[in-house]
Amino acid sequence: MNQKILGCLLGAAVGDAMGAATETKSTRQIEKTFGGRVKEFREPPMDTMARGRRAGQVTDAFSIPYILTEYLLKAEGKASKELGQKALMEWGDTEYFEPFAGMTTRSVINRLREDDKMGTWAFAGRLGTKLYKSHYYALSSNGAASKAYPEGLLSHGDIQKAIEDTVEITMSSHDDPYSVSGACAIAAAVSEAIKEKTDLYKIVQAAYHGSIQGEKLARKRKDIWIYPGPSVTKRIEMAIQISLHCGSQENVVQELAERIGSGPAVAETVPVAIGILIANQGNTMESIYDAVNIGDETSAIACITGAIAGAYHGVGSIKEGYLEIIERENKMDLKSQAERIEELWKATS
Repeated sequence: MNQKILGCLLGAAVGDAMGAATETKSTRQIEKTFGGRVKEFREPPMDTMARGRRAGQVTDAFSIPYILTEYLLKAEGKASKELGQKALMEWGDTEYFEPFAGMTTRSVINRLREDDKMGTWAFAGRLGTKLYKSHYYALSSNGAASKAYPEGLLSHGDIQKAIEDTVEITMSSHDDPYSVSGACAIAAAVSEAIKEKTDLYKIVQAAYHGSIQGEKLARKRKDIWIYPGPSVTKRIEMAIQISLHCGSQENVVQELAERIGSGPAVAETVPVAIGILIANQGNTMESIYDAVNIGDETSAIACITGAIAGAYHGVGSIKEGYLEIIERENKMDLKSQAERIEELWKATS
């Protein structure tokens, strides 16, 4: 089996599950609660969204793309907005929906459940209200960027296909250029990372290219909504400069958090993840640890960071025994999913 495919899946799952214990907390709260940096699976405290769940269990950041991957495999890799909506509907019936669904994803799923009393265009306009604009929930990371690694994986190194497929999938729930831009950055990075001969520079450049092309393709669509917000591409540029010029790895992570932020906005989550990868020279576990301990939207940041690094270095770069923990605690079969992705690669190459 291709070790890079399994590395991507496991890296994403490990990042999400480890970040479940630290999500929404500040760096100071993380240190106080856990007595230092979190570098293993921990049971989520009662003041987190994952309260009541066991150490090693994933949240929405991995469970949504896991289900999405199954739908993409059934469709032989053919992505569409409708397929993305079907995957969301199935996810909406799982244990993850109530505790983890964000405002945008929750609204989209509830809308899909309703009788067709409101046109899709009218509903999309509702996502553009002041509440969503002011809090950037319409530009959220979980709904867009963490759903992007499957498109990158199934592209088999075809970055343009990864970008185009990601535009379609993202539009199933997040209908703005910046969400699409951030998602395409991650898909393109994964698409490059799974190649046998690549390096971190090429992966970062792919992410940058994906953010530009994704936004361009989104703005050409007639069903797109323009929400106010910062550019993902320009924030990636900031993250690259911070990571290259702020000295030690510890200083870089602090600067990324303070200058860009690590909240749910896609223009924070995606650039910070890229910056963390650069700061750690692409090292899988060290990148995941920094993402888990940066504070705030830790599950999503660690999920997409782990997906890219895992795809780059393969499953051997992830701590031994973690695959068994993830599969046991979540009743998921990552090995089978990886094998079927590889079979699709062979069938379509």
